[in-house]
Amino acid sequence: MLHSFINFSTNHYTSVYKEELGLEIKDLDKGQEMGLLQPTYKIIVPDTTGDFSQQWQSCLLQLIEKSDNPDLTLVRVNIFVKSNNQANYITQHDVINKSFVNLQNFICPPFCVVMQEPEDPYLVICEAGFIYTNDAKVSYGVFKERAYCTIDSGNYKEYWTIGAQSVQPDLNVFDSSKAAFEYLRDLYEHLGITFNNLVRQWNYVGEILSQEPENGKLRQHYQIFNEVRSEFYGKYRTREDFPAATGIGMKYLGVCIDSFAVSGNDDLKIIPISNPDQSESYQYGQKVLIGAPNKKKKENQPPQFERAKLIALHNASRLLVSGTASIIGQDTIGIDDVEEQTRVTLQNIKRLSSPENLKNHYPEIKAIPTKYSYARVYVKYKNDIAKVRPICENTLGNTPTTYIVADICRDNLLVEIEAELVS
Repeated sequence: MLHSFINFSTNHYTSVYKEELGLEIKDLDKGQEMGLLQPTYKIIVPDTTGDFSQQWQSCLLQLIEKSDNPDLTLVRVNIFVKSNNQANYITQHDVINKSFVNLQNFICPPFCVVMQEPEDPYLVICEAGFIYTNDAKVSYGVFKERAYCTIDSGNYKEYWTIGAQSVQPDLNVFDSSKAAFEYLRDLYEHLGITFNNLVRQWNYVGEILSQEPENGKLRQHYQIFNEVRSEFYGKYRTREDFPAATGIGMKYLGVCIDSFAVSGNDDLKIIPISNPDQSESYQYGQKVLIGAPNKKKKENQPPQFERAKLIALHNASRLLVSGTASIIGQDTIGIDDVEEQTRVTLQNIKRLSSPENLKNHYPEIKAIPTKYSYARVYVKYKNDIAKVRPICENTLGNTPTTYIVADICRDNLLVEIEAELVS
């Protein structure tokens, strides 16, 4: 299979043709050597009504227009779609993929199409991540038919992978989870990094709250995913901490992982950040882990992620906030009250990201990340978005924010919020 790549940084196009496997990365002209990258995000919604294809074309044209800005380089795109069923989703994914392939002088960097319904009246929306062109050189590549992006600032490198393991409805949750992690393992080997470089992960789990039978017992989809995650971290990650992460539902079956990895020298600090008001997820007790344990283990494995990861380099920092919900200790707060859950969730993020908390974890920090660069708000019931939005806007202001419909990892959780803050 042949692939074409676009040189965004120099504002002209360069085609590179390589075999799919063992693809050589084409480095773009190196920008000014800078410190820590400070990304910027754009939320793109259709500016027209109509069917899915019409709304997608509207989003695509806006994406192309924003990518024409020579000051910005596009590095990733998340696309959220309303799907009527699994077959409809696969059709939508094909439409989006072909539209990129057929464009002249444009190809999208890593993108993922997620079965999470946008707020009304949209059938599709996009969340696009950019960096400032002069801050780094950007390389695009393809590994096993999936795109990835490498960003070299001169001081360190970032690796964006979107859509690890496309949705395959013929696979059960265990096999889908395993395939996604195996892809990441192989890709990281191809890139010359390991699971130790993994800083942030987005885990989209189909029908996350559903349970399926195994050896006469019912096992929850999210718990099955957690077992696979625990296995791969145990084999391929030697760090004592874990990545920041979001574990969230998709409407139909499948598992898909987005990831953000980093490599650098000793000047680059990556610090796990805890919330004093919340238990560590990886220390959750069995009472909040749903479903029967794996037959080979006596207990369910807890979700292994940090509440946030702080990245600091010289006089700059970024805080990657994991998917956060209305949990104090390990207990859900505000059951059946979406407004209360939203307030508690935002308070958790505020407590987590407070200067006091960050300094407690990393006293040497020189710049506190206080500005939200983006937020993503997952709401279990679409009608609740109208209640959640004004509470979020009161805290987030004009932060680029996506509101989408998704099951949260506990049945009694109604809202989950993730974010990134920069200094």
